[in-house]
Amino acid sequence: MTKEEFKAGVLFLIKVRNDYQFDLESPDYLGFLNCGEEITDDPGFLAVAKNPNEFESIMEELGLTTESGIDTDETVFTLI
Repeated sequence: MTKEEFKAGVLFLIKVRNDYQFDLESPDYLGFLNCGEEITDDPGFLAVAKNPNEFESIMEELGLTTESGIDTDETVFTLI
């Protein structure tokens, strides 16, 4: 993984954490966020999906986890 891919992955995870679907004040709050290669056009998602171990501690710091792991087809992010 390149530095650019790592940076893109970190920025992607920050965007996920700050998404309105995790904002309790938002009328559109869901408490989860679905991502996948077909529905997510952010290159950072693929960096995370292809290198999940590299981003595990960053996700933890951001208070993020997944329902059943990280997969390029579908990943459901939730809060810890």
